[in-house]
Amino acid sequence: MPAEPDRLRCVGPAGCRIGRAGSGPDAEPGLVADFTQGTTAGLGREGNEDAIGCWPADDGLALAVADGLGGYQAGEVASKLAIEVFGSSLARAPSHWRAVRRLRHAVEQANLAVHDEGQSRMRTTLTATLVGPETLTAVHVGDCRLLLFRDGWLRQLTADHNVAGHMAAHGLLSARGMARHPGRRILTRCLGQDPFIRVDTISLSIRPGDVYIQCSDGIAWLSGPRIIEVLVAHPPTAASERLLREVQDAGGDDDTSVQVLSILSCPVPARARWLDLSRRLRSWRRGGG
Repeated sequence: MPAEPDRLRCVGPAGCRIGRAGSGPDAEPGLVADFTQGTTAGLGREGNEDAIGCWPADDGLALAVADGLGGYQAGEVASKLAIEVFGSSLARAPSHWRAVRRLRHAVEQANLAVHDEGQSRMRTTLTATLVGPETLTAVHVGDCRLLLFRDGWLRQLTADHNVAGHMAAHGLLSARGMARHPGRRILTRCLGQDPFIRVDTISLSIRPGDVYIQCSDGIAWLSGPRIIEVLVAHPPTAASERLLREVQDAGGDDDTSVQVLSILSCPVPARARWLDLSRRLRSWRRGGG
């Protein structure tokens, strides 16, 4: 039987609904999203070296996944410490900082904490996302992943900072080959190794119907089509637990963490409103001419 999700490695609720819809006939839709998260040890493993967390922020939600390295000392300590320091640093960051600056600073503080605690011998990856009323901003170090399911397509937004990912980026390895290539276990970037860290950043506008999956690399036991099948067949409130069970049903011996955020409604970005107004104006002119 698959293991139950591990609450001891989780900060925040297993699931919640965030935001509220606009009120009144002329009100803009507000951000409303369903969120679930879970983490479990891989088959045959005694402990879980993943850690996850979520925190309210900016009329939205911040969420993070960390995957401690089992080949180094205290991977389970490194990932839990990274999540705790990331969350506390994000909460203390000045409110006037842009989202990407607050996220990057929180990752840098987490890296320093892991580096100092382990005297450069502890390692963990970390991927974190901040979802606001109109936009998503993410920071990424390592091989955890942020995926987007939109309009029937599943896309990986992050790059895998490992040997297999580097080979795939240069056309030397297919996406299918990455899942089983031994190079996927050799990281090229992680927290704890050096006092300074290079952080990837992502920013995009969110849309109603978007589903974001933030996860550790244990998800690689599932193919993209199978992940899509789970998302389509199960409601957002059950998606993370179902994906965890699917990984273990597939024989996954990696610790696996999954966070699922489903956007139910959100404001239309200002640029999109301007483009829509421009299209209407052109249509009106053509009709009047």
